[in-house]
Amino acid sequence: MNYDLSLLELKIISLLDTALSISELAERTSVTKGYTSRAVASLKDKGFVETSKRGITKKVTLSANLHASKLKTLLSRRSYMPFAELLHGSGLPIMAVLASGSADFTLLQDESGVSKATLWRWIKKFKEHALLMFQNNEYALSHDLVDLKEFLDYYCSYSAASILKEISPAGNFITAKGFEFIFSMKGEIVHENVKPSGLTAISEYIPLMLAENHYFYSSRKLSLEEIAVHTIVIDPHSKRNLTYVILFILKTELDRDIFLKIAKRYRVEEIAKSVLKLLNTWEKPEEPYIPDPAYVKEKLKEYKIKMEKNKYFLK
Repeated sequence: MNYDLSLLELKIISLLDTALSISELAERTSVTKGYTSRAVASLKDKGFVETSKRGITKKVTLSANLHASKLKTLLSRRSYMPFAELLHGSGLPIMAVLASGSADFTLLQDESGVSKATLWRWIKKFKEHALLMFQNNEYALSHDLVDLKEFLDYYCSYSAASILKEISPAGNFITAKGFEFIFSMKGEIVHENVKPSGLTAISEYIPLMLAENHYFYSSRKLSLEEIAVHTIVIDPHSKRNLTYVILFILKTELDRDIFLKIAKRYRVEEIAKSVLKLLNTWEKPEEPYIPDPAYVKEKLKEYKIKMEKNKYFLK
């Protein structure tokens, strides 16, 4: 599935207050019927529109999918903003990254997959229309753009589910972050944009008793910190998962600040903080889902992971 939106596609969505024929859309957009028909087919693949035949005439209507209605409302309510220009091309994946939370330039470029020059151009354009805030060396969408964030969340989830059907009909969607997503499935999968993550990736460092099959769809390389966060996201209140996250942190000595920053973007920051609190204090946790320190220490001995080498985490 191609999630990009062209200027013509965005224009068609803005026009669909009622059912319109291909001829009517072509006339209102001032393009040929052929271009209009192809744009409608693309929008249908992306879940934005539905088509039906009335005699020999094909009628186009807005679909009932949430991302379609959210975008239509956004384009109508904020008609004073040039969203047709801001959401097409590379602008869309950049905004999708920011919908998950603030990001510095490096992370924004990494997750959006655009070049430095392209990213700078879009940042300049977003700033011109007051879409971006910049604080503590990080960019974020303006606080009043709740409707834009809602559209992006719904569209990213819909796109993820559609892509997953294409690459693995047996896969189970877990969550999306931008146009990347986590999923599980029985068995292994070979795909250029699919990487093992969660306990599947951790098992390469720490042998597990039970096989896990969790994957991440993305064109970029995963960091150790993101693998740890994915393990939390997959089952946030699993003592077993969190135990292995703790063992993984100690074995790989991953970066604490990066771990927390990524956890915030996945909305599991509080759980990540509780994990690090145990590593800093080794006191019995208040949270029922955080494993008992004594049990963790037993597992450390079992896997021959030495605590004294991890001064960054331990007092």
